[in-house]
Amino acid sequence: MNLHLAYKILGDAEANPAGRLKVSGREAAHEVHLMAEAGLVREEQRPATDPSEAVITRITHAGHQFYRAFRNVRSFAHS
Repeated sequence: MNLHLAYKILGDAEANPAGRLKVSGREAAHEVHLMAEAGLVREEQRPATDPSEAVITRITHAGHQFYRAFRNVRSFAHS
């Protein structure tokens, strides 16, 4: 898992009042899939034909805790 990318994606999803976020790009979509497997987010089922897009439908409690933990680490959040 790319922690910096996961942190950025979670931040973008948290900024959306509905907690829903569509990401584009193979790396970002793969990161969303890994985050869903880790229980940080819920992911909309994506078609196997297009692995370069993913949609976060909601951030889980664990996802919010993960984001807050890294946001509070000054050297991590601002790099």
